[in-house]
Amino acid sequence: MIKFFRHIRQRLIGENRFSKYLLYAIGEIILVVIGILIALQINNWNEARKNTKTENEYYCRLLEDFELDRNNIKRLSDESDYKIKKSKALLLDLPKKEKSKEYLIDNYIQALRTNAFVPSKVTILDITSSGKLNLIKNDSIKKILIRYYAELDNLVYQLDLNRNHSIERAFDYEDDNQVGFQYADYAKASLGNEVMATLPINNWQLDENSKVYKQFQNDLVFFVLMSNREKQHFQKILNEMQPVYKQLQKLCK
Repeated sequence: MIKFFRHIRQRLIGENRFSKYLLYAIGEIILVVIGILIALQINNWNEARKNTKTENEYYCRLLEDFELDRNNIKRLSDESDYKIKKSKALLLDLPKKEKSKEYLIDNYIQALRTNAFVPSKVTILDITSSGKLNLIKNDSIKKILIRYYAELDNLVYQLDLNRNHSIERAFDYEDDNQVGFQYADYAKASLGNEVMATLPINNWQLDENSKVYKQFQNDLVFFVLMSNREKQHFQKILNEMQPVYKQLQKLCK
């Protein structure tokens, strides 16, 4: 094809037909411009197709992150119920003075033990850190995503704050030996009988006027309140998540 056009160009120049050569040159330029425009249009179409595919993939990945968070919240909420149950049972057992210190300490630790909620933010961090937020063409989903993750960060901060406060309070005794954390099953197994025999014995659980008894009791009340607060935060996260979750279910193809 190139040889064909070159042949025409050379023939027109050889025949000294400048006006026709000029028209031919203009036509050739127009053809080149049209070719470039077509190539650009095809390239734009391919880019738009790739962007649409990436956008749909993001919706599905976000949905997967939400599914993980929903499952984790369900598990952690069940843990909160378990801690509330343990704490209340200990509060009822404590005044009866029938349970051993080992039993009280083991169940106290179970009432305290908790796992942090770490939301799955892999996709949203990928979108924002790579500067691809503009690929989310749906303005509605973009706005509620931004609002949701801002609120999520605030609620996770509150959860971590409450969790750390509970842990600090649980071990904030003037003398840990008085409480008897060494009587927990895992502690006794680690220390061994020989070391256990050297440690002081304090049966505070039999004296409701003991400072340790009162603090232990107050801690259990605090655990119940904090676990209930955890559940409220988890429910709020689910409530905030729901409208985004529904839209993502529709958009993920």
